[in-house]
Amino acid sequence: MSQSNERIEAEKIRCVGRRISKPRLIQWTGKHRAMEMFVEGRPAIAEAVRVWRVLKR
Repeated sequence: MSQSNERIEAEKIRCVGRRISKPRLIQWTGKHRAMEMFVEGRPAIAEAVRVWRVLKR
């Protein structure tokens, strides 16, 4: 059974599911930290509320 992962990148993401794991602090880039949690459901749904945009200088 193969498993494929899809990635969503945005400024704000909303997830809907039946079960949410306990938030976990993880290392991100450099000294920055991020939070990670898993959303489970049948189906678990994630949608981009605010899309990612790059500011030009």
